[in-house]
Amino acid sequence: MTDLRTERPKTQRTRRLAWAAGVVATAAVVAVVWALGPGSDSSGTAQSPSAGPLTAERAAADYVDAYASFDRTRLRSLLADDASGFWLALRDYNRADEAIEFRILPGACSVTGEEVDGTLVSCAFDVHALGSEQLGRGPYTNNQFLVLVRDGKVVESEMDFAYDSNGFAGQMWEPFVAWVTKHYPKDVPLMLDGGDARPDATSIRLWHRHIAEYVAARSM
Repeated sequence: MTDLRTERPKTQRTRRLAWAAGVVATAAVVAVVWALGPGSDSSGTAQSPSAGPLTAERAAADYVDAYASFDRTRLRSLLADDASGFWLALRDYNRADEAIEFRILPGACSVTGEEVDGTLVSCAFDVHALGSEQLGRGPYTNNQFLVLVRDGKVVESEMDFAYDSNGFAGQMWEPFVAWVTKHYPKDVPLMLDGGDARPDATSIRLWHRHIAEYVAARSM
């Protein structure tokens, strides 16, 4: 059974799509990962699991829906008190996904097991991003949220996006990177911080503008 608290680095998202020297370096992994924690209270004492599968599934589905809708007010309200310290990181990840027009198509949520800190729920999802739908590509499949729920609130979360194996890297990210690097090289540092979209207003504006231009250029 997956233990979110020990198997993944906390407050870290690794997109592993690096924009460097005008090319994309794609790591030999299949998942984009980010996680929230911790799963225990400030004293370090484990707390009891959540009320049950139906409550946990509903809470996880609401969380995924809020993330997919970029409804950050609602998203924050779904976090447990001991997860609120990770809100700023989660907010920035959500803003970065909004910048690249990362459209999540939620699937079913199901309980995968009970942890000492709550109920673990897996929620499948497909993705359109960077104008893929307009270009007749995707949706990109085999992705999931892993959400740990306690008393109807989210205490930990992890997103696995199979960008490499599902074709997104080769069909969308790499061609888009090459196109923007060629046509707007000065915008690259304004749009990216390492391998992630910058979550500030200037970056978001540039992403939306260049995605629209890229789709138009590829549709001619």
